[in-house]
Amino acid sequence: MSIYVVLWLGLVLERVMGMYVDYQMLFGVDKQMHFVAYSAVSLLVGLMVVLISERHVWKRNLSYAWMALVAFGTLEEYRQYFVPNRSAEFLDAIANLVGVSAGLAVPLAIFYVMQKRSHIKLFVISYIVLIPLLLGLLYLNERPFVTFDAPVQERMERFVAFIGFE
Repeated sequence: MSIYVVLWLGLVLERVMGMYVDYQMLFGVDKQMHFVAYSAVSLLVGLMVVLISERHVWKRNLSYAWMALVAFGTLEEYRQYFVPNRSAEFLDAIANLVGVSAGLAVPLAIFYVMQKRSHIKLFVISYIVLIPLLLGLLYLNERPFVTFDAPVQERMERFVAFIGFE
């Protein structure tokens, strides 16, 4: 829904005000990478908060996690200003903020489901956290115990085609 609002606002700015909106800069690969990275990190942090917090303080602790992750994402953009060959960008900070919000929406939804259905076991949620972490380590393993003939990009393309996203 919000993407349509941005596109509509962009059309209004182009037609009425004579301004040009660079959609590649707004929704380019760099912004998508910021969004995905911060949503993945905040998803894992949010799930850990849900796992270790008591029931009556989940929502408050998730809001603290949101504030901390958004502050970290914004300060990280400032830090990049002082690193050679890097730049601080406002739109990167916005992509970080939206990614954190999207990532913490999943644990918040789990919070509400667990409020309604108390029979959901916490160890099931712990597997939701543990499996992506282990798969990430498997992918980043320096000494692979399984080797493939095809390069990583080709394997990912075959996997995406197998799932049906292409």
